[in-house]
Amino acid sequence: MIKPFVTLNIQKYIKLRAVLLDCPFVKETEIKIGSCGGDKMEKGKIIILNGVSSSGKSTLAKVLQDRSPIPLYKLDIDDFILMAPDKFNDYANNDFSVQYALASKFFHVVKLISDFGLSIVAPYMFFKNSDTLSECRQLLDGYPVLVVNVICPTEELRKREIKRENRTIGSAVSQLQLLETNFDNCLFVDNYVNSNELCADTIIKSLFISCE
Repeated sequence: MIKPFVTLNIQKYIKLRAVLLDCPFVKETEIKIGSCGGDKMEKGKIIILNGVSSSGKSTLAKVLQDRSPIPLYKLDIDDFILMAPDKFNDYANNDFSVQYALASKFFHVVKLISDFGLSIVAPYMFFKNSDTLSECRQLLDGYPVLVVNVICPTEELRKREIKRENRTIGSAVSQLQLLETNFDNCLFVDNYVNSNELCADTIIKSLFISCE
């Protein structure tokens, strides 16, 4: 009898999981980043890169991953948006409810990953007085969060939009007046004046000071 495809996949998963759990590196990593003694799991650190489109959040996130002394898992809101099936988006009427249905759960996923003891870098854009902003503050209250406001000159934003060729010229500048940058635990970095490497090192240093 032919076995169902899904059964074969599950068997492979169980086998792979057994191999990973028996791997000394995995066990050691779990101890270092997923626990703080006893049965209580330490929350993973959360870096939220807040800035307008073309401010360089995603590029900075990758540099942070390269330079961080602990594993940082990149979770990008753009990935959530792209997960939605395009055929359900009503561009003519600006109805993106299907995209929003998943994207609105972004910080629930951030919280969940932190609960597992894993640290995250999350590029995002907070709008003033938005429901998402209020919900994020409630969800992550008491968590080791550092909000980093990523800034650069308006003229540089325009240049980056032109270079990317997939952005409406001027949209980033128009977003500046809508961007919320006032947070209790936050940092400002300018990736035009400073290199991404220097910005990343500044963030990492601040993260370990502010989240202790």
